[in-house]
Amino acid sequence: MTALRTKTFHVALLSAGLFAGAAFAQTAGLVDVDDNVMVPPFNVTVDDLDDMDVYDAAGTEIGEIEEVVGTDANTPTAFVVDFDDQGYGDEERVIGLENFAMDGARMTLSLDAAGVATLPVDD
Repeated sequence: MTALRTKTFHVALLSAGLFAGAAFAQTAGLVDVDDNVMVPPFNVTVDDLDDMDVYDAAGTEIGEIEEVVGTDANTPTAFVVDFDDQGYGDEERVIGLENFAMDGARMTLSLDAAGVATLPVDD
């Protein structure tokens, strides 16, 4: 390899490692939120959201909320969604609250399967 190609290759590897580290740090720093905490965007408690079904924009059930997580036990920032595949895979993914909308008793995810695939898998 030429010196320039070698340098470019090393920069690409370093960048990939930094991005992977950022995703890991994001999930590793999150904790379960207490059941009695209100989740402001939806005006319901964590306990009310536990095991709630999640739907895609077309109205197909794609999974359920496994956990509500956040920066501390009183600050919800994301859901851990357990997907039933449906093209979304069969993993639990950590997804920010801003990607959801609640219509009555139905929780809808605004991301498509490709968008979900880029998010961290819950450990």
